[in-house]
Amino acid sequence: MRFRSDNSDLEQRHAELHDLCQPLTALQCRLEIGQMQGHPGGLKEAVDGSLEETRRMFEVIARIRQRLLADEENGSHAT
Repeated sequence: MRFRSDNSDLEQRHAELHDLCQPLTALQCRLEIGQMQGHPGGLKEAVDGSLEETRRMFEVIARIRQRLLADEENGSHAT
């Protein structure tokens, strides 16, 4: 059934967007806390944590790219 496939794809996209928003929120929070602390140790911690969150975002993006490439290879073009 095409409806189930579309619904499953939509659910997967929502999950991927959620997975991407989580590290973005953490990234923003870490940077704001580092800025508020204003001392070198706080800034270093903010940068270190932000780099980790950036890594998480790239992992989510890589999963999305893999799914899109698989969809293209299978001939289904998500819109």
